Amino acid sequence: IGTAGVAMFPFVMPSSTVPGASLTVWDAVSSQRTLGIMFWATLIFMPVIVLYTSWAYKVMAGKVTTAWIRENEHSAY
Repeated sequence: IGTAGVAMFPFVMPSSTVPGASLTVWDAVSSQRTLGIMFWATLIFMPVIVLYTSWAYKVMAGKVTTAWIRENEHSAY
């Protein structure tokens, strides 16, 4: 994928019929304001997501073992 991206640079989606209508890297980016908002949102919410996911794994770790399944395999019926 990286090789294709480098080979096609600066075109993201080249047009085979109208070369002037091709989508370039510079046409595909968002505005400076949008990129700034997304940066700060990522900076704030990514640690929250990582902490919540870590907490969820810690809480649920070791709840079901092979021995527990063997002991309770017929209790659901």
